[in-house]
Amino acid sequence: MTNEIVAFAQAKAKRAARRAGVRAAFAVVSGLFVLFAVAGLFAALFFWFEPERGPAAAALICAAIALVLAILASLPLMFKRRTPPPPRYEGSLPQFVSLMAKTAPNLAPRQIILTAALIGVALALSGRGSKK
Repeated sequence: MTNEIVAFAQAKAKRAARRAGVRAAFAVVSGLFVLFAVAGLFAALFFWFEPERGPAAAALICAAIALVLAILASLPLMFKRRTPPPPRYEGSLPQFVSLMAKTAPNLAPRQIILTAALIGVALALSGRGSKK
């Protein structure tokens, strides 16, 4: 039974990895084609400006246009909304105390003393950290 479960999980993992690999390969190939298309557009722009402005000015115009496009493309990354940090969760100590209260009748005296000491240390550390 466990061998069947493991084989099923492995088959699912292989399918997911193959699917992700195919998507990544298509993304890389399409990215290369976009890169070649943009390079061709900038070459056409250069050869369009070159007869009337000269090679140096045409190259500077193409570089300035590329810089402006790069800045525009990176604006969403620069001014992305930042998600607020998650609220501090301090619910683990009460959960620990309630769990220990439920299991206290089943514990030996040494375990109860050790648990009380641990809760005392935890309370002291949490109280020390909350002082301002």
